[in-house]
This record gives sequence, C-alpha cells and structure tokens, in this order.
Amino acid sequence: MLDRLRRWWHLRIGGFALPDLVLAAAATIVAVASVLTGNPDEGPTAITLPVALVTTIALIWRTRAPWLTAALVLAAGLVQTVTSRSPGSLWALVVLIIVMYSIAAHHREGVAALIGIAFVAILLIEERIDNGPDYLFIAVLFGGTWLLGRASRLWRGRVTRAEREKTHLARLAVADERIRIARELHDIVAHSLSVISVQSDAAAAALDHDPARAREPLRVIGESARRSLHEMREVLHLLRTGEGEPLQPAAGLDAVAGLIEDGRRRGLDIESELPAAGTTLPAVTDLAAYRIVQEALTNAVKHAPGSRVRVRVRPEADLLDIEVVDDGGTGAPHPGGSGVGLVGIRERAEALRGTFEAGRIARGFRVHVTLPIGSES
Repeated sequence: MLDRLRRWWHLRIGGFALPDLVLAAAATIVAVASVLTGNPDEGPTAITLPVALVTTIALIWRTRAPWLTAALVLAAGLVQTVTSRSPGSLWALVVLIIVMYSIAAHHREGVAALIGIAFVAILLIEERIDNGPDYLFIAVLFGGTWLLGRASRLWRGRVTRAEREKTHLARLAVADERIRIARELHDIVAHSLSVISVQSDAAAAALDHDPARAREPLRVIGESARRSLHEMREVLHLLRTGEGEPLQPAAGLDAVAGLIEDGRRRGLDIESELPAAGTTLPAVTDLAAYRIVQEALTNAVKHAPGSRVRVRVRPEADLLDIEVVDDGGTGAPHPGGSGVGLVGIRERAEALRGTFEAGRIARGFRVHVTLPIGSES
C-alpha cells in the first residue's frame, strides 16, 4: 500500500506532478463553485471567474516553478483588487498559503527569501488598496508559512542526505565484503593450485624415468585437492547460510607447521622459527598470520622453486613479526602470477593497522609484516 502511494506521489503527467494536478483541479472546482454561487460576493463574475481560474490552475506549477505560480496568483489578485475588491474567500486564502509554502520549500534560501518578501509586499499593497486592517495578520501568517516551508525543505534535504549516505555505506560494505571473500578464495585456490601445478610437473617427469616415484607427487596432489575442496565448501556454506561461525575453527598459527611441512613436500628447504605451542593471539590476527605465511610460501613455490626459505613468526612486545625470505631457488619460476597474493597480504596487514614490506633482496625475495596483537580491532 505504501509503495503504491509512493509511486502515485511521484507520478508525473505531461511533466507535471500528479498531486499538483489533483490539487489544482480540486481548488478550481471549489473556486468556480464559490464564484458562481456568489458566496462570498466579490464583484462581477466576468472578473472573479477568470481570476479564480488563473489563481487555481496556476497551482500545477507549484513544485515545478513556484515563482511562476506566485506571479500568476499575485497578478490575478491585483487585477481583481484594482477592478473590484481583493479576493477574500477562504479558498483564496488557502491557495495563497499553499503558494507561499511552495516558494519556501522548493527554492534555494536566497531566492525563496526574495520571492517571499515580494509576495507579502504585494499582499500588503492589496490590503492597502482595499482599505483593510489586516496588515499584521498577513505578515505573521505568511511569514510563519514561509518558515514552515523552509523547515520542510531542510528536513527533506537531511532525509535525502541520510538515504544517500546509507546507500553509500551499504555499497562500501558490499565492496569490502567482496574483497574479503575474494582474498579468502584466492588464498585457498592459489595455494592448492600451485601445489597441484608443481607436483603434477614432478609426477610427469617421474613417469618418464621412474613411475614409482610419481606416487608421492600424486598423493600430494590428491591431499591438496581434497583440502581445497573442503575449505571451498566451508566458504560457500557461510555465504549461502549467512551463519557467523565457520564449520570448523579457522586456521591460525597452530596450523603454520602444517604449511611448512607442505612446503617441504613441494621442494622447498624451509627453516622455521615459530611461537611456542599454545601462544594465544586475537582471532583475526591469528588467521591473518596463517594466511600471510601461506601466501608467502605459495609465492616461493611458484617463483623460487627449490629455494631455501626462512620462516620467522615471532611475538615481540605488542607486535607479531612475520618474515618469509627465500634465496631465489634453483628451478625455473612457474609462469603466471597476477600479484594478487601480495595485494592480499598488504590488505590484511593494513586492515589490522600493521605494516607490510615486500621486495627483492640481494638474492631472493623477502616478505615482512608486523601485526599488532594488543586487540582485535
């Protein structure tokens, strides 16, 4: 019902707002009936009827061009005042109030003030021509109406800004969530596919000379595929159900040892320095540390196969210091690489207000990240 009313309110016919057309039609019917019945009697019908038609029909421009509505209404009123007497019926007063409100509500403040002053001034002139006593009444009534229109404009502006801000924040939240999901999927897929790529090359080479040696690479491929499939199912489950908790506890520093063993099976010679078992970290820092080491080792496998790698994860005061350094390796780098992995590491570090450094050194490549561990913010 509300949606239907909202659509009706914003409907336009021939460029005019439907509510303004309805308002003008209703006012015209009332005004014509008042003039034709002579209640009240304001002069000859030849004068009052055209004035009534112009005054009420002008309301169709009430929101489209309030200044034009005001000009037509005031001009018609002056004509009747000079030739007969000023419009004094109730419908005429209602129309004047609507016009003043429209001026204030649909023009910028400066323009609205100028038109409003001119509007009141002409009404006072009409009152003077007609020798009426209602100067204070006119000033107070239409001054208050102008203020009401300004208040309406300010309120509508605030509502519009609030809606735009809400929409903007929603878009930012969606974009941020897309980036987070993309980062998680990249960490899962890139790690597993790099393992599969390296081990499939090893299996292919072994099949030509020693088929029995192909079993180990094939076993690693199978484990990586199953692990990746399991993690993908967890991510998809969270996306479909919207549940806040994963099916199993998220990986953390306790699982880094498994990454190191996996890297060794992939041909890396890894030296590690890890925190003591049971070291407690904020959950987001724990997961970020795991993903950072995972991505750094994946890069080493892809771009420095066969390299010696030093993995150091060390809590220092209120920081977690993570460093992964390789010596360049002995094999040919695997083709491809979009750089998304390093971007993901940077985003994780910056999201936790940490630091990120990555680049080539004298021989090899170094990734260095520090993460604050004082809070989960």
